[in-house]
Amino acid sequence: MRFVSDNVFHIEKSPQYAAVGDSVKTVEFVRAIGEKLLFVEAKSSFSNPNSLASNRGMGNKTVKEIFQKEIAGICDKFTHSLNLYSSVSVTKEGFPPGYVPAARLTLTFMLVTKGFEESWCDEIERALNRRIRESVCMSKMWKPEVVVINDATAAKRKIAVSYEIVTE
Repeated sequence: MRFVSDNVFHIEKSPQYAAVGDSVKTVEFVRAIGEKLLFVEAKSSFSNPNSLASNRGMGNKTVKEIFQKEIAGICDKFTHSLNLYSSVSVTKEGFPPGYVPAARLTLTFMLVTKGFEESWCDEIERALNRRIRESVCMSKMWKPEVVVINDATAAKRKIAVSYEIVTE
């Protein structure tokens, strides 16, 4: 997928991310839009939530177990990215030239899925919201909005403006 956005912090390519090691997972990029921080993760594959009733999976795992593991992984990316972003923001070192952080914050965690039907996105969004609510810090302090959209909806919303990020 290709994203084009202005005022982007490509967190995966930051020196801070390189310094913390492999145990930290991050989203593709963070974009500051006015008072909103948008944490964007892109996935070209994800379990189809409409098949959760199936008990077949890969190996000994059920489809539901695989789906829950993927949800947990995305939540880790959102949480780790917020923590890493916050540490960069506190030191004010390491943002790319021209990047302007948001002054006051509302958080949006966005997952963009390639080629998914919108109904699949709704179920993934509900699962991510449930998982985020389990974290007191996330649900009570940050109160993030969680949005799951497909690539067609992302194009309609014109998330892109002038900075290209290619994900695989």
